[in-house]
Amino acid sequence: MNEGNEGDSMLMKIFIVLLLGFGIWKMTDINLQSSPKEVVVRKVAPMDIEYVATEAQAYLNSIREKMHMHTLAKNAKLAQAAEAHAKYMVVNNEPGHEEIKGNREFTGEKPWDRAFKFGYLSRQVSENVSAYQHAAKESVDSLFSAIYHRFGFLSTTINEMGVGAFQDEFDSDKSAFVYVMGNSDVNTLCKSKSFSGNGRYVLACNDESFRVKEKDFSQAMRYAKQINPDMVVYPYDEQRDVPPVFYNETPDPLPNLDVSGFPISVEFNDYFYKDLALLSFMLYDSDGNSVAVQPMDKESDPNGRFTDKQFAIFPLKRLAYNAKYYAEIEFRDKTGIQKRRWSFYTTRIQDEFHKVSKLYDEMTIEPDKSYVIYFEPIDGHDVLKDLQFPKEVDVQFIDSNTIKLTLMPELSEEIEEFVLDTGVKKLRIKVKAP
Repeated sequence: MNEGNEGDSMLMKIFIVLLLGFGIWKMTDINLQSSPKEVVVRKVAPMDIEYVATEAQAYLNSIREKMHMHTLAKNAKLAQAAEAHAKYMVVNNEPGHEEIKGNREFTGEKPWDRAFKFGYLSRQVSENVSAYQHAAKESVDSLFSAIYHRFGFLSTTINEMGVGAFQDEFDSDKSAFVYVMGNSDVNTLCKSKSFSGNGRYVLACNDESFRVKEKDFSQAMRYAKQINPDMVVYPYDEQRDVPPVFYNETPDPLPNLDVSGFPISVEFNDYFYKDLALLSFMLYDSDGNSVAVQPMDKESDPNGRFTDKQFAIFPLKRLAYNAKYYAEIEFRDKTGIQKRRWSFYTTRIQDEFHKVSKLYDEMTIEPDKSYVIYFEPIDGHDVLKDLQFPKEVDVQFIDSNTIKLTLMPELSEEIEEFVLDTGVKKLRIKVKAP
């Protein structure tokens, strides 16, 4: 999933950054208000730092394993670098890859500088960062939502990783996850003697004068590629609980849209494919209807991040909840024309579901029962920015168009109805008498 930025947030704002696909993805800021000015802020519980870091690596490996990819071994030095940078980001409130010398908890300016600090020798280091998130699954899933960052987690050239997490002791909303990835075989080459013979070499190590024979470097990279699949697709075949939506990312692959459907991607492993041409990349719903998408490849990527083996399609509208979709590609390689087809399922809503498609709508609820309310976007820019509701109502955001609402019975005896006002849509909610 290139160069990056940093950002700042208070509530429901997510930052994701990836080196070699370096950018920031964020969910839209949402200002939660009860009537008329009271701000409702839900504080999260403290994290078990060691546990969530271990859980994040295990969850990422479970995804790679389901995709028949090689899992990533834990590297203690990369983990130390990740932990140090997670702490730097939270303490300084600076999500991003670069650290500024003189700031508190400074370890190194660049990700590889921090890896070097803790004894890692290879310069072939990539880093993934998410901030203002408080669960391992949430952090990893959000990175997979951002197309440039997804490719980083699904790289066929990495085989080890360290994960670090940190949370502010006095403000639990401030937290960070950092993922530092590398290749153990390249790192081992940096422990040998510097190449001094004739021929091509690579400067791939901490010591900038240290030479790695190009043939040895290429062999290390080829080994990592050959134990991974010939093709990496995401969502993977039969994957469940795929988010139906994609929001903004920096750099933004869809600068003209603020909300669209979850991107589907494919990367051809260049160990198996040298020359190929993608002829078509389609998405279909369960009834066989084609879904309108915007394709993206190296030539059409507005930010120049894709390689010539990476391709994606972005549905122009959000996908539906509780739905099955089919992706299909047709491509030409040295053996001729081939087709691949796979399927996935979007997030399944377990609670009672209500979709608000009109500017004004009504519904009836029961106290102490949860409802998922989806404010369907009227266009590619319609996301929730302000939401007003009574303080007796418990609201949790699933995404920037969807909420989970529960009316607390012990607080709501006198409430007969209220209005959810998004600034664009109004939903009048009547409370059913006990």
